[in-house]
Amino acid sequence: MSDRIIRFGGSYIGYIESVSSLTDYLQKDTTRTIVVVSAIPELLEWIEQNLEQIFQAQPAPEKLNVKIDLFFTDRVEEKPTTNYGNLSEQLVNLLKGIALIGDYSPALKDQVISFAEKLSVEILLAQLKRIGREFSVLPEEIGLKATADFGNATFISVDTEFISLLPESVYFVPGTYGITENSKVVRAGKTAADYTAAFLAAYLQAEKLELWGLDLDFYKADPAIVQNPPLIERLTYSEASELAYFDHYSFHPRTVEPLEHKHIPIQVLNTLTKPGKVDTVINTETFVDDKIVKSVACSDDISLLKLDGPGVGLKPGILARVTTALNDAGINIKSVITSQISINLILEQNKGDKALKIIQKLGFTAVKEIHLIKDVSLIGVIGHGMQQNYGVSAKIFTAVAQNKINVVLSGSGASDLVSYLVVKSDDKEKSVLEIYNAFFSGAPPYLPGGEELVPQGN
Repeated sequence: MSDRIIRFGGSYIGYIESVSSLTDYLQKDTTRTIVVVSAIPELLEWIEQNLEQIFQAQPAPEKLNVKIDLFFTDRVEEKPTTNYGNLSEQLVNLLKGIALIGDYSPALKDQVISFAEKLSVEILLAQLKRIGREFSVLPEEIGLKATADFGNATFISVDTEFISLLPESVYFVPGTYGITENSKVVRAGKTAADYTAAFLAAYLQAEKLELWGLDLDFYKADPAIVQNPPLIERLTYSEASELAYFDHYSFHPRTVEPLEHKHIPIQVLNTLTKPGKVDTVINTETFVDDKIVKSVACSDDISLLKLDGPGVGLKPGILARVTTALNDAGINIKSVITSQISINLILEQNKGDKALKIIQKLGFTAVKEIHLIKDVSLIGVIGHGMQQNYGVSAKIFTAVAQNKINVVLSGSGASDLVSYLVVKSDDKEKSVLEIYNAFFSGAPPYLPGGEELVPQGN
């Protein structure tokens, strides 16, 4: 029987119902199980903030220790364990050292932030012990090797021989980081425990990857905009990866990367059910929904950089120079939508101004105007089968046109599973709700301010 790989979400550490459900779930069989634990979000944020502000004010070790202890006592209602205290002391000493030196490398930053997962695991283990279970922790011992791309590492290998000799039990691994060839801690990115677990599942040839609780589940629309949208029961790897880039999902985009070619399915389980109800299944099967669209997603984290000119489509090399310059500056391009007279780059919101300055220095003769558009939102309509089914695009644009929503930019056809609309931020909620209405019945009509239109009796 293959090993079982589970990722437990840090948001659920501290909720006795979720931890109790996990315990019941782990007792279902005696298969060797590796549980990859993501960081408690508040703990991760606190560590990152302290690292950012460390040169503005010298950290007081006593205050740091008290705060770190509170993360434990608030969730376990007991004094911190010896292991937790040792990790706390190591973290505080690192912060003190950085403050004295006055600088830190990307490698040291990754080492500091990795304590968010290490401390979170100790809190979870203490909770499990309170309800009568004790487990082992496997951080660096499993030999999880990764590239030296600090903050965005790719996993390379794991010590399968070491793992194969472990007795059948449950082992916990702090998620998101591995070790370089030079034995330095390197992180795969923020909230990358999904990717860590996926790599282990693929490398250890697990039958499936089980994600125990997402911070934000796969709904057909943002629950903050559409009232009680249904969960999406089935997704392909590509659909899940696409949705991962939008604000109201918490799935790491690289999770499918190690699993796709090995056809290892992903199950998203509900933490509040016993022994764990499967909410969403993600696999290679191209399941086309009867409504084609599976989700209407949105994101405010964009800015739109436009390069306009009558010769843009004729002059070779413009897009190549732009993408190279932005890549060299560490700016990620979310998407590119082009025409013969315009190149439109969708970037992260906080990277727009920097990107504009870089592109203005390139000196294109064929580009007559370069400008940045802010206060825009990206709407993504996701679902396999869009190009094979007539009327999908028409239904999308009819929904926005009938409700007087101005579309700043649109793009479709690059993929069979997504159509993009860029709209003014003020039109985001209205756009999501009206497109959702066009494909799924039962959503209330939209009124400005998020109000619902309630039919009045005679």
